[in-house]
Amino acid sequence: MKPAALLSAGLAGLALAGCLDPGDPGNLVPKTVVEDDSLPRIEVAGALLHAESFGDPGGPSIMVLHGGPGADYRSLLPLQALANDGYHVVFWDQRGAGLSQRFDAGTYSIPAYLEDLRLVIEKTIAPGQPFVFIGHSWGAMYATWFINEYGDYGGRLKGAILTEPGAFTTKQLNAFLDKLEGSVDILGEQLNDALWAGQFMSATDHARADYLLVTLALRGAPSEQRNPANLPPMWRMGAVAAAKLVSLAKDPGFDFTTHLKSFAPRVLFLRGGLNQAATLAHQQELASSYAAADVVTIPGVGHEVVWAAPEEYLAHTRAYFQAIGFAGGVP
Repeated sequence: MKPAALLSAGLAGLALAGCLDPGDPGNLVPKTVVEDDSLPRIEVAGALLHAESFGDPGGPSIMVLHGGPGADYRSLLPLQALANDGYHVVFWDQRGAGLSQRFDAGTYSIPAYLEDLRLVIEKTIAPGQPFVFIGHSWGAMYATWFINEYGDYGGRLKGAILTEPGAFTTKQLNAFLDKLEGSVDILGEQLNDALWAGQFMSATDHARADYLLVTLALRGAPSEQRNPANLPPMWRMGAVAAAKLVSLAKDPGFDFTTHLKSFAPRVLFLRGGLNQAATLAHQQELASSYAAADVVTIPGVGHEVVWAAPEEYLAHTRAYFQAIGFAGGVP
């Protein structure tokens, strides 16, 4: 039996034996900031968000946006090294994601989620300080969404590094999800592990739902080419937030490209050479929505580029910062 199935079997067995309640905080998945006072956090718009930063808070800042939706920033922590270059690096788990506070599905909306990002910027970056985005997957879409709405944010937003965004429009999203979901083997171990666990722990609360999502999502879609020997670490996924955000995007539709051409700074797209979903052609199509953008491939890795190839990723990041004149403070 493989590790995921062993974990599912062990937890289910303990639950059935009455040794633990799967719904109690910390039994199936780590506690959120609501349940663990030791976790670093900020509060915006009535939500407690798991967040921390590194480097001088008064310096030029890097706003890191994790993927998912619903994942966390743990696998992006190699970017902490940029604090040694004089930058202020901000990490946070988005509303309902990672170790941040959970909410019912009905509380999520497109305007509110975008406003969360604006408020986090205002809460964590000193007034007037320049900043850039580094977004991974859904986080790269989130950054693009903000740029489409706010442009260069009064001259403060100097650029963005977008790592394998999935789509910027509803049409692109539907095509991308078909390719991504089409690579999942319905008879394979990954899906079977999640379904097997679900027989014992139905998603009747956030802890159970989050656990089942992690069981399904940890190894990603086969087309993403994650390395099974070096899977990205994560604390916890937010199942309700993930499902609701995808639903909001697919149902009424969205278009993050309506004002992108007015964003003057050059944008960098970074992708893993092994990824069969976020192909070079796919990323070039998305990059064409910007006025100026470059697409760079890091060979030998799949979707989890930051975790799998941190030195290469950081080298491209530093070169990009130099090219756009985004200098760090004094280390």
